[in-house]
Amino acid sequence: MFPVEFKKLIQPILLLVALLITIVFSIQDLSFIDKHWPNGRMVPIYDYASDWQNRFGQTLEEEEIAEIEAEYFNLLDQADKMISENAIAKQLQIANYEEFESWHEENVSGGRINEMSDEEEEIIEQGDAIEQDLIDDSGDSIVDQIYVLQNLYHSIKQFESPDTFFNNEGFTEKERVRLSETLFLKDSEGWRNILPTELSTIFTDHFEKIHRLLIILLSLLIPSVFVRDRLVGLQNIQWSSRRGRNILWTQFASGMIASFLVITCVVVFFGGFLYFTDFKQYFSNGLNSFFIEEPLQVSFYQWTFGQWIVRVGLLTSLIGMAYSGILFFLSQTSKHYLSLLMKVIPVGFVFMFIAGRLLINAFYLNNALYQWTKIPMIELYAGILLLVISISLPIIFCIRQQDKDLLD
Repeated sequence: MFPVEFKKLIQPILLLVALLITIVFSIQDLSFIDKHWPNGRMVPIYDYASDWQNRFGQTLEEEEIAEIEAEYFNLLDQADKMISENAIAKQLQIANYEEFESWHEENVSGGRINEMSDEEEEIIEQGDAIEQDLIDDSGDSIVDQIYVLQNLYHSIKQFESPDTFFNNEGFTEKERVRLSETLFLKDSEGWRNILPTELSTIFTDHFEKIHRLLIILLSLLIPSVFVRDRLVGLQNIQWSSRRGRNILWTQFASGMIASFLVITCVVVFFGGFLYFTDFKQYFSNGLNSFFIEEPLQVSFYQWTFGQWIVRVGLLTSLIGMAYSGILFFLSQTSKHYLSLLMKVIPVGFVFMFIAGRLLINAFYLNNALYQWTKIPMIELYAGILLLVISISLPIIFCIRQQDKDLLD
């Protein structure tokens, strides 16, 4: 009976529709990480990360940090010299880059152009004119380079000692102990890893989008077949034969195996796609790095970035399998297609919400679920619990339905 039930799930028209949805989804959402990231102010940060990775390797040692500091101060000297020679800066009595930063912060409000007075517009034009003069030999803006190096320099400085890093931050005592071992012990010193700002967040966002695609594909391919069987009375016919007495269990097994194959194909394909991006160079680096914008973007675990990606992929698959169990349960408790649709839509949105809480910044301290519970590995525990609950519902239904049919 299993081969028969499994073949029912292979419907060419639905598979074609699923393929078209996958293509559109990949073009619209899943290609973002390759085509549109980094963007804006992140571009120079990733340029520096790539340059340092090529020059220094996976981590920065003290002599390499000293070299970066020298580059930073050299850029400041270049900017000071250019500003001292700029006619507009002389007119405004701005002698160096520090004074230009102060003047820019005090006078440029950042409001809308059509709401500015003539005097404010003139100040904006003066600031832009000075910035246009701050260009290095390769044609890149020195202002952007200084901004990036300045932030990274201060970020490196906060890792000079555990006391400096943990000063006035919202870490619990247990977190301080575990992070001290991960970030500052001589054998690990995880903060020295080169991992660009927000890369882990963007990757988990990518896996959340993969999960959304799985919700759509599984909802399309799996439950409608079982509802159709009941509408045409096929289950009753199968039950009347000896080989059909375990039809619910057979359908459950075929549905879960088909779901597993769909989930595996989608997660492996779109997760493996990350291996062919420019970010592959960071896969051997650690999870923690001085490239952080908030102190909570740190992790307890001394995994490589590649190992972390595999774990996030497995977590995505775990949530997908949990949704598959719920889909089978809904298909067996729906009398017609409309009833099924009215149940699948809200449940699908609930799973998307849950996946967002579990996947975004998974295994980092700023993960939403960890912040709520303060339990390490809570993402994995929650995923396993969700799977157990979701699989238990159809199993209980199959047992009760079998007992009911025997009594009838």
